[in-house]
Amino acid sequence: MQRFVTTRSGIRLWTETFGDSGAPPVLLIMGGMAQAIMWPDAFCRDLAHAGHLVVRYDHRDTGRSSSLDAELQPYDLDHLAEDAAEVIRQVIGGPAHVVGQSAGGMMAQLLALDTPELVRSLVLLSSSPDASGALRRPAASEPLDAEPVVIEYSGPLECQPPRAPQTAIEAQVAGWRNLVGTHAPFDEPYWRALIERAARRTQPPDTAGNHAGALSRSRPRTHRLGDIGVPTLVIHGRRDPLLPIEHGRALAAGIPGATMVEIDDLGHVFPPQWLPRLRDLILGHLAPLESPVGGTDPSARSGLSVGGGICETTHNGLTSIRQGPT
Repeated sequence: MQRFVTTRSGIRLWTETFGDSGAPPVLLIMGGMAQAIMWPDAFCRDLAHAGHLVVRYDHRDTGRSSSLDAELQPYDLDHLAEDAAEVIRQVIGGPAHVVGQSAGGMMAQLLALDTPELVRSLVLLSSSPDASGALRRPAASEPLDAEPVVIEYSGPLECQPPRAPQTAIEAQVAGWRNLVGTHAPFDEPYWRALIERAARRTQPPDTAGNHAGALSRSRPRTHRLGDIGVPTLVIHGRRDPLLPIEHGRALAAGIPGATMVEIDDLGHVFPPQWLPRLRDLILGHLAPLESPVGGTDPSARSGLSVGGGICETTHNGLTSIRQGPT
């Protein structure tokens, strides 16, 4: 079911739900500059068929949601996280499991930190505690400027947007190819069809590039990770060209009791051929939390034998590591 919600600041957000309204809810937060439909329909239905209410939504400045003038209404990740909180309040009506991809994972962290009553658990995909792309600098007292690693594929499009629609689509195909990476399969017809569908849904003017500015205005959260108090699964590719594996490891190391899964050939986004793997990882994380005997013990969630310190197992290219402080 599709509906719009209006935030307290008057921004309209397009939302869509899959599954039974009484089922345990899962909110999917896509990355910056990307529409909700980049969570594929079949993937959403699979999660719903497994017994969940699945909610996806278009960020402000994407898809069918409101477009803003960033000079008149500048915003950062905190504002985008507030949008997600409004979707939970108005569409779900209570706490949700939150799955965030890339910048969506950064918003998910802020949700858990600033509105913990709305978050039951986290799954952080290809994300980072620092929107600037830096990890080794101390937390800054002023907002950091985004490093090229974060916006290298989007910056040129923001500064000189392609005028011809087909040129814009070709540029986006190239961008998603970069995000998939060189070690995972790239199904060009799949991505092209998804990009063309997104182009048909875009409300003129196309202001998705405003998200790059939102990232550049956002402060790092590394020093706050220890305050996240919900079960957390971190999934990251060892071939991520945008946010290298160290970003995911920093999340898992900083969030108490977090479990991390590293995937050998995964880039920044999951190719369609590997979405069943992602579905199973998410459902495996959620199942113990929804069972009558489920708890918050990370060893119960991940199926690992945890004996203190770091525990690592490898199977079929997936490495599961429990490395967060307890």
